[in-house]
Amino acid sequence: MRRHRTTARGILFPLLAGLLAGAFLVPSGGAESTGRSGVPRLIFPLVAKTDLWDNYGDPRGTHRHAGIDMENPWRAPVVAVEAGRVSYAESGLGGCMLYLYGRSGTMYMYIHLNNDLTARNDNRGGCVQDVTFAVPNGAKVSAGEQVAWNGDSGDASGNPHLHFEVHPNGGSDVNPFRHLAHAQRPLFSAKLGSLFSLGLRGELVGAGAGTISLEVERVRHYPGGRWLEIDKRSVELTASPDALFLPAVGDVSSEVHRNLTAPIGVITQTVQARTTLNALVGAPSALTASRVSRLP
Repeated sequence: MRRHRTTARGILFPLLAGLLAGAFLVPSGGAESTGRSGVPRLIFPLVAKTDLWDNYGDPRGTHRHAGIDMENPWRAPVVAVEAGRVSYAESGLGGCMLYLYGRSGTMYMYIHLNNDLTARNDNRGGCVQDVTFAVPNGAKVSAGEQVAWNGDSGDASGNPHLHFEVHPNGGSDVNPFRHLAHAQRPLFSAKLGSLFSLGLRGELVGAGAGTISLEVERVRHYPGGRWLEIDKRSVELTASPDALFLPAVGDVSSEVHRNLTAPIGVITQTVQARTTLNALVGAPSALTASRVSRLP
């Protein structure tokens, strides 16, 4: 798999007061996060199948890489890793960028966001709301809310990926890898308190005591979402008393209260509900199934 390398020579960023110049680059032997960085546990910054590896500090000429590059699909939803306020930014090499000023005092940078109007890497969209950004400049956002779309702007042209940085207390960058590795993975993106329902595509692997267990590979958010491939994960849902199982799904309607004998490929629809953090991350029983259909 191709490993993307973000370069940044000559980029100028609008920085927080007191933020050191060269946030995108650090000198050889640059800063590493310490045990008490003040960075909270994050929500992972994308809803997408992601290739994550530690490339912080990789050589960039006389400097080192100041963030983590993650392989992700084009136009995957990019989300706020913690509650805070967003600010748009743009540069020649970084392309379309977003700053998130978190409530914890940590500043996060999202770089190489989408600037295409079509799927042809046309670079005609600019760095604007509804092309790059999902919220207005200066908006206050909740953790897990979509703020942008992943892309390949700047010197990443043709290679969609997200460059992500962490700056505790608005200072110099630290290695984001451990924060990303322990982040809570969102099942979908939404503003806390907003109405949602989901389509979950995968395998029904267990049922009993009013719950069902799925191995989910694709998710669709309603209203307005599209099917997104995610890293395969287990999700336990409550089965509503009037849940509809169509068509029979291997007699699963009679097996909801006992173990299944074999996985069944299904699409599950959830009950419409208000978004909570537990629902966003697919916590056990935070979602309720309203319908289960066998995959064609």
